[in-house]
Amino acid sequence: MRLLIAAALFLAVSACASKEEKKQAVSDQIRVSLDTVLVDSGDEFLHLQDQLYYSGLSNDKSYLINFNRQDYTTEKIDLNELRLSEKVQFEKEGPNGVLNVVNYVSHFSLWSDGNILFWDYFLYRIFDQNGQLVRDLALDKIAPEFLGTDEYYAGAFFQVKNNSDRLIVFIFHQKSGSLLILDFDLKDQTFEKIELPELEKLKDFNVKLLFEGSPAGSYGPSASAINVNGQIIISNTAFNEVLIFDLEKDSLYTKSWNTHLLADKKSYVPPKEVERTSGQLKEIIKRNEEDLNYKSFFWDEKNERFFRFSERIHFGEELNGYGDYISAGSDIFLSVFDKDFNLIAEAEIQELAKLPLKYFTKDGDIWMFENVNDELAFVIMKIEDL
Repeated sequence: MRLLIAAALFLAVSACASKEEKKQAVSDQIRVSLDTVLVDSGDEFLHLQDQLYYSGLSNDKSYLINFNRQDYTTEKIDLNELRLSEKVQFEKEGPNGVLNVVNYVSHFSLWSDGNILFWDYFLYRIFDQNGQLVRDLALDKIAPEFLGTDEYYAGAFFQVKNNSDRLIVFIFHQKSGSLLILDFDLKDQTFEKIELPELEKLKDFNVKLLFEGSPAGSYGPSASAINVNGQIIISNTAFNEVLIFDLEKDSLYTKSWNTHLLADKKSYVPPKEVERTSGQLKEIIKRNEEDLNYKSFFWDEKNERFFRFSERIHFGEELNGYGDYISAGSDIFLSVFDKDFNLIAEAEIQELAKLPLKYFTKDGDIWMFENVNDELAFVIMKIEDL
């Protein structure tokens, strides 16, 4: 879960199929080994404050581009040679500017052709890696009732393989918390709206925030999505399940699990609303993070399998400067699925004490961001004998 004040950055999704009655039996043996590698940045200081949150991987996993929102530069990291290969200065304003009308950009994505998508309210622009504008998608002009207003927010974009004119966009309605899919045809400048009424059950875990009795946002489950093999795979933090959108068949279906380690959903249900000035919110957040949170799926193309982490965070009584509880470590679980989402193995990974914001697969291994004395590093986790 996370705080949603102005907009949800990810999707809130739920299942459209019934749960299984019995807990599934699965191998709980996962053997791993860890190795840490450093990136040579030369004389440059890399931007690590965002923990690679604003970064994207190339299609072949040979490099990663990290976006520095402070000075509007990109840092291209060669993952094969583990070195910084180049930095590029982007323009803030003007014909090649990456800022929107409110002088802010909160999303960065590396596309399959190597170009970069920047997006936010009223901003949907594609640039090459040298900072030159390639295309203004102008989605706010194609769908003004959705993307031409600040009532809706685009949470994720997906290209469709072998159809460069088709673009899938998930949007979030801030007031209701509902989600829609907009299926764009960029050639004809049209779109189809796909409603998702089956995604409403996550609202059971939402907390409405009030400020002196007036609505002031919400706190609730988050979700994330990836595009693999013609399917958009959406997972959420509250339920042990996945929602799959088949792009060829234009169909939605779910897979769900109920295992002895991770059950079928979160156990903690927060109150329906809370006054922000009461101090209760930090206690709600603490209890939620101490409960299981299911993370996003990610794809191992070498072995054709999916991974997913889940996490329980531990807290002491110490607070940080913002009045939030400080993490004292985590229980980290790894689930391994085949390409058809059959669960192969699931176990607690005791070698991990925390889960970074950025992780991905490369050459069959899991790479996890690590800051080592303000130097970029990756912890490489090898999965043994699965």
